[in-house]
Amino acid sequence: MEARQIHPLMDAFPKISQKVAELQPYEPVSSLDLIRRRPELVHYKLDWNESTIPPSPKVKEAIFAFLNNGSHLNWYPEMHNYQLLQKIAAYADCQPSQILVTNGSDEALDVICHCFLDDGDNVVAPVPTYTHFLHFVRMVGAEIREVKGENPLLPTLKEVSRAVNDKTKIIYLVNPNNPTGNIYSPAEIMQLALRNPQCLVLVDEAYYEFSGVSCVKLLGEVENIVVTRSFSKCFGLAAMRIGYLIAVEKIIQQLRRVHNPKSVNMLAQVAASAALEDLSYYRNYARSVKRSANLMLAYCRQRHIECWPTYANFMLLRFSKPQTIIEGLARKGVYIRDRSRLLPGMVRITLGTEEHTREVIQRLDEVLEEIGF
Repeated sequence: MEARQIHPLMDAFPKISQKVAELQPYEPVSSLDLIRRRPELVHYKLDWNESTIPPSPKVKEAIFAFLNNGSHLNWYPEMHNYQLLQKIAAYADCQPSQILVTNGSDEALDVICHCFLDDGDNVVAPVPTYTHFLHFVRMVGAEIREVKGENPLLPTLKEVSRAVNDKTKIIYLVNPNNPTGNIYSPAEIMQLALRNPQCLVLVDEAYYEFSGVSCVKLLGEVENIVVTRSFSKCFGLAAMRIGYLIAVEKIIQQLRRVHNPKSVNMLAQVAASAALEDLSYYRNYARSVKRSANLMLAYCRQRHIECWPTYANFMLLRFSKPQTIIEGLARKGVYIRDRSRLLPGMVRITLGTEEHTREVIQRLDEVLEEIGF
């Protein structure tokens, strides 16, 4: 086939926004290609802090029932799913009017940035933190004021407060944090919000189901806190892309100015609604993750490996040559995350059930034996 010739009048090309031109693409690291290449292996995908088990069986039943009973996939999704809002409200102990359901908690973070940030504003965040949020901040032309404490594993909100200035519009806290796993108490966060009423204190609770610590109840006392949550972690719906945020009603109304109400697909809504009907399934999983943390901690102590348990569903391990460990485990079908650029020498391992963790420990032990550790 002959190459098509560009029309001679097309000697120019539309220029992208200057803000976008200054951005680097968000480049996620994924193990999916490696997994697909070797179907004969039992793989353990522990690099993205996903659930290691499928969602509740009720989720699949609800999706099949929806598809088999006039699902109307040709229609747009429900834009005010009151049944889902009521279930989330009952679960989170808030009012339905305080909730905005979003396309994963990522969309919640993106909407907040578009609603509250202008050129010249800044966001204060202790680092290391969830990097995709920082990308959303840069997309709207705001500055990030990174707070690098003396000990990145034990940051304090005093350090955060000192970074706030008259241009600060948002203070971003992941609680528990990713990748460090540290946590701030709701009392500390409330004091931060009270001292900075001109700022939105954005609390990312993606790992709430594992920590059990939440700032939702603070909304009755302070109005400048917003909580975001996800169905991607403990609930095992990462592929469905559904999350939500909780705030006082006047903030919810402001966010609706920029939120696309069609952004959450109908199957995700059905799945989330069904998941909330089987909380015992997820609570059992969260307890299993905690027991897995104890297994991994005992193994690390036996092997004299530096490790840090967290309030989330992962642990940090430190090695002198982390890349050797990562590559060795990948050859055996275990995929973990390299965090050494942010936390020297450290890798992050997602924790699953005890059965999964015992197998992962066995494969890690094989790698350590091979390298003479």
